[in-house]
Amino acid sequence: MKPFIRNGLLITAGAVVAGAAISAAATFALPATGEFPVHWGADGSPDRWADRAGAVRYLWIMPAITLAVGLLLAAVPVIDPRKGNIETGRRGYVAVWLGVMVLLTCIHGGTALQMLHPGDSAGGSGQMVRWVIAGAAVLMIIIGNYLPKTRSSFFFGIRTPWTLSSDTAWEKTHRIAGPLYMGAGALGLAGAFILNGIWLAVQLPVLVIGAALISSIYSYFAWRTAPDRDHGTNLTV
Repeated sequence: MKPFIRNGLLITAGAVVAGAAISAAATFALPATGEFPVHWGADGSPDRWADRAGAVRYLWIMPAITLAVGLLLAAVPVIDPRKGNIETGRRGYVAVWLGVMVLLTCIHGGTALQMLHPGDSAGGSGQMVRWVIAGAAVLMIIIGNYLPKTRSSFFFGIRTPWTLSSDTAWEKTHRIAGPLYMGAGALGLAGAFILNGIWLAVQLPVLVIGAALISSIYSYFAWRTAPDRDHGTNLTV
């Protein structure tokens, strides 16, 4: 096993243990009766409730989701046909891996707190959504910081027909994509503490989609002038 995959699995194990501790503590603290929020709408108000048994199920599903995501991230460098490129950019891959695990753990902790204080969330204050958006925005900043340092991969980065067929187009596209994602994350982080209601929920997805679209369109023009755009096998059938 590659050392960077082992490090990622250790990070995953830490996140799963932290999640299990959160679930155990929340399970112990939940009242025997009552209705508990298990899902929140865009305005921050709960739109799905469950009894104690249902709430406990949600609490213990979340560490399982964290484990599944961690195992998927461990599998990607093994099954990617360009696994050597992922290993070259392993620092960025592990940094994103860490960011994903921290985000999932924070969402888990926030969910548990809201369950324990359902009255605080019933009014639709948006605090749950606010912190999820903030955590996701930080993750976008981390991803943007490492995008220019990545190499061509089928699972990570701006994957278009043009970036996957030209290393030059990949490098040029990711030099542009990195600052765009960091900018989207920075604006999304600010918006997480400024905006309210539906704008709080939609602003980061809109910013990230915009960064992805600009990067994808740019990749075509980068490919058109790339010296390695016409490389192929020259095989005939």
